[in-house]
Amino acid sequence: SSGINAEYGEKGKGVGRNRKVVEPLDFEKKKRTLGVTVHEEELAEADRLFHEFKLGDYVELIGGNDKGKHAKVLSLSLETSRCIVRLPSDEMIDVAIIGIKPGSREEYYKLRDSAAVVEDNVFAAPDVKKSAKKLKRYNPETNKDDRKILLHSDLKVRIVSKDFLSGKYYLKKVDIVDITDDSTCVCRTEKGKLLESVPQSILETVIPKKHGSLVMLLSKQNQFEIAELEEKDSKSGVVICLTLIEKDVITVKFEEVCQYVGDVIR
Repeated sequence: SSGINAEYGEKGKGVGRNRKVVEPLDFEKKKRTLGVTVHEEELAEADRLFHEFKLGDYVELIGGNDKGKHAKVLSLSLETSRCIVRLPSDEMIDVAIIGIKPGSREEYYKLRDSAAVVEDNVFAAPDVKKSAKKLKRYNPETNKDDRKILLHSDLKVRIVSKDFLSGKYYLKKVDIVDITDDSTCVCRTEKGKLLESVPQSILETVIPKKHGSLVMLLSKQNQFEIAELEEKDSKSGVVICLTLIEKDVITVKFEEVCQYVGDVIR
């Protein structure tokens, strides 16, 4: 017994030659303030802001290279927590909803006038960031893809390639979830399956049949504006739409419009 006590120590005394008692370390559990928690807070803030803004509102950018600039809201997406806005220079950019705050219409037009925007129907191709990229439209009738359009998330499109995934989704409609780079995007099937690395070159725009359906304009003069479908003329290949912001009635070609499936607060 005494041998064991000498080896392992006695009650109230330490172990070893010096018999020193060392107080145990008290570890304090830190609060979780990074990672998922922050992401959830950002989503909650984006949800709040989504319901605060509507199409046509004037906002101020609070971050990035365009910080301090005033812009006009063209589209809002709750699913991606992002929005498309038009700067006074007529450039359209994709920004996070949490990156905007209420702006001034007067300031927007003051900057627009000073930018000396050319408004004689001569438009330069805009530099749309991240979620909007150029792609070639596949034409099944002529087998030519030299007509370019602009697509971004929340559009319903059709896969027109028999080679993609062995033709499993040939002529199937999918929703664009995200544009990953200049040549591929992520799509969601009608059954909810996500398809990654979908080449944009195999996608074709979809035009709804129902009057009043939401569409997004892709023409250079009205890029990324949301509108309602008024009339579809299949013989002439044109669509008549009513824009939600300015209430303008415009006529565009089939390849310049696509069904919009995102959220809209009017």
